[in-house]
Amino acid sequence: MRCGLTLFLAWWGLLTCLAAEPLPAGDLTVAYPVPYVLYQRTTADSGPLEIRGTYRPAGAGGAVEARFNGGPWQVVDAKPHNGSFSGTITASTGQGTLEVRAGGGAGPEVRVEPVSVGDLFVIAGQSNADGRGDEHVLLNPANRYVGVKFRHHAWSRGDDPSANDGDYGSPWPMVLNDLIPAQHVPMGFLAAAVGSTVVQEWRKGGRLYERMFQMVTKATGGSRRIKAVLYYQGENDITHYHTHSALGDYDRYKRDLTAAVGDFQRDFGAPVLVGQITNLLSDRAKNDAIRRAQQEVWSEHPAALPGAVTYDIRPSDGVHYRTEPNLRAFARRWTLAIHASLYGKTGCANPQLQHALAVDDRSVRLVFDQPLAIAAWDGASGNKALGFRLVDGEQTWTDADVLQTTVQGKEVTVTFGRPFPATALLWYGSGADGQGRPTLRGADNHAPVRMVFSRRLTTTPRSRP
Repeated sequence: MRCGLTLFLAWWGLLTCLAAEPLPAGDLTVAYPVPYVLYQRTTADSGPLEIRGTYRPAGAGGAVEARFNGGPWQVVDAKPHNGSFSGTITASTGQGTLEVRAGGGAGPEVRVEPVSVGDLFVIAGQSNADGRGDEHVLLNPANRYVGVKFRHHAWSRGDDPSANDGDYGSPWPMVLNDLIPAQHVPMGFLAAAVGSTVVQEWRKGGRLYERMFQMVTKATGGSRRIKAVLYYQGENDITHYHTHSALGDYDRYKRDLTAAVGDFQRDFGAPVLVGQITNLLSDRAKNDAIRRAQQEVWSEHPAALPGAVTYDIRPSDGVHYRTEPNLRAFARRWTLAIHASLYGKTGCANPQLQHALAVDDRSVRLVFDQPLAIAAWDGASGNKALGFRLVDGEQTWTDADVLQTTVQGKEVTVTFGRPFPATALLWYGSGADGQGRPTLRGADNHAPVRMVFSRRLTTTPRSRP
């Protein structure tokens, strides 16, 4: 992709720039789009394409027209004014060449390729969202469409490097390799995540929110149309390494996350998939507070949707997903979340606990919404599911107290070696209890069950159909 001139344009009072050299043909110049631009579709089959440029001498040659992917010619601007033209055509979902001409075909013509109409995701959050993989990931050449990205002020292919903070691999080419053939549309992402950041900075007015807002504006030519924001962040809100860290405070983190989701939705008109982080360091209470807030926001905010659930994956270095298997598992969780939350694909959501019954003082029966299996994040099987915790006041029952777990379809029976009171509260995945260990997960999709926070047990069996 050619880079050079920076063209400053006024867009409803906001100054934006297009950091790519305009494409000229004689007296006709197309400033936007540039190669690899992806327009967000607005229906399943089509989307509007904003086109801007110059045509000199001013007003000569009449209307400026364009067509996409060999479709019909459409008028972009019937009367170019003062040497400039701008307008919109409607194009079918797909990827190909945009042709722009002046003078009804008698004048100069410009071709821009590739241009896409499909789904565009904004990547927000901190280092794991940005990418810290040891090796670059490339797009699958067998894909029908070439995935794209907007990074460092320019559009390009969606291969790595994708990270803002260094020359790392990322999960996003893997996600594109899974999503594009499954959804049959062009896709791309805007790399806005920054390492070592906190949720407060992702609220409107925060430096990272404003930076991201201008990136989206620039990348989309001012339309700010996107499919969704993919948000994965929270590690720095557990630690003390950032001045504005929530320090594991549940109320503070949830308040700021809720506000950030609302800001994203209002400015971009798109949902936010909130990822749930894995365990960091050894402070159980702070880890659980951040992850509980993330999980609750899914159901409490209308613009928030479940993102990647990763409490069971042990990061390569304790914080980051670096090795290929580690990064691939992380990417797979995002693929499942996107399928389930945005495209309504069945069988991709994380299993959820529906009912928790204290059968007697040594066993608990759990009923989930889909059949389960026992395995670790890397596929290693296990005979006993780990990650359980019962708490009653100062007393705690952990995996060390579990004698066995029996899985039969959607039901799990957990047998403890010492009695517990009916008032005990159930936790699952708390702290590092499920990290890197065989846990309960979907039998078909391998997704871990959702975490359970302080769930009260019932003592009355459900009536069976």
